[in-house]
Amino acid sequence: MPPNEPCPHCGRLIADWHNEWYDAAQRTAIYGGQAAMDCPLCGRAVLWFQSRDITAPPLNASIAVFRRSAMLAAQWAPVREPSCGNLAGYIATHPAGQQYRAYWQPSEVQQADQQVTKP
Repeated sequence: MPPNEPCPHCGRLIADWHNEWYDAAQRTAIYGGQAAMDCPLCGRAVLWFQSRDITAPPLNASIAVFRRSAMLAAQWAPVREPSCGNLAGYIATHPAGQQYRAYWQPSEVQQADQQVTKP
C-alpha cells in the first residue's frame, strides 16, 4: 500500500500501514471492503477498498475492524528489515516501525519474536 498516507480520523501521516501484517483472509476482506484496518496511532477503523485511497467508513457503518498480527509482523521484520533484527528492533529503531510502539503490549512483541526465532 502506498507509504505516507494520513489517517482520515487523526490526520497523522502513517509511514507504512503494514497491511501484510493481517492474515490472508483478513487482507481479502479489507481489500474487498467487507472489513476495515485500524489506524496504528488512533485505533479507529479505516477502509482501503480495492487499493484506493484510505478513507473513514460511513457514519454508523457496522464493519469488522481487524488488528495486525504480532506474529506476522515478527515473521516479516527480519526478512524485510534485517538491520533491525526482529520486531522489537523494528518498532524501536525504524521510523515506520516506531509508529507501532504502542500498538501491541511489549509482552506480545517479545512472545512473537521468541516464537519466530525458535528452531
